[in-house]
Amino acid sequence: MLQSAKERSMRIALVLLACTGFTVPAAPSFASGCMQVLESDVKIASMRAYAGIMAITAANGWNYTPESIESGSRRHFEEMSLQLIAVGYEIVPVGAARPQCVVARN
Repeated sequence: MLQSAKERSMRIALVLLACTGFTVPAAPSFASGCMQVLESDVKIASMRAYAGIMAITAANGWNYTPESIESGSRRHFEEMSLQLIAVGYEIVPVGAARPQCVVARN
C-alpha cells in the first residue's frame, strides 16, 4: 500500500493534531489560523509513528541495530518537522517564550 506524498503529509498532520489536542492551550486555536505546535509534541508524534513503522518491519522479519533505529528515529523527527513547516505550522521549542499568534483582521 503506497501512499502519495499528500496523503502521507495529511496523515502526519492528523497524528500530530491528535497528539497535541490535549496540550495546546485554548487561546491560540488552529481554527483562528494559529498553527503553532510544541517541539516536544512533534517529537512524541514522530516517536509513535516511527515505533509503528519498526513494529511492522519487525513483524516482516527485518532486524535493525540500536544505532540504526536511533538514527532512523532522528531522521523521522527531522522529516516530520520539515513536512509540518512546509504546510504552515510553526514549531515552538520547549522552554521558549511561546508567542501568541496574531491573526490580521480586516
